[in-house]
Amino acid sequence: MNNFYNNSNKELIRLWGEKLKELRLEANLSQASLAEQAGLGRNSVAEIEKGRNFSVGSLIALLRVLNQLDRLEGFFQKRQYELTPMEIFEREQKKRKRGGYTK
Repeated sequence: MNNFYNNSNKELIRLWGEKLKELRLEANLSQASLAEQAGLGRNSVAEIEKGRNFSVGSLIALLRVLNQLDRLEGFFQKRQYELTPMEIFEREQKKRKRGGYTK
């Protein structure tokens, strides 16, 4: 497993470009065809694949055409927070024990 924190931003962008190219070729699409379907210019796709900077909007458009939007799932997934036994105990202690008048 790759530790992405060891990569520079430029290196990560380059890796994104390589992966997008790989996905494009697996989908048997030319740069021009992918660009047209994503609403981008062919030069934009070529630059992204070379590891040039790109926008999040471009990334989403390309992943949508490549049927790969689910790859972003982990980013949008909500964390399930589990309480520790001590937190559960403290919450139970704070609960009101009886109804009635309180000042």
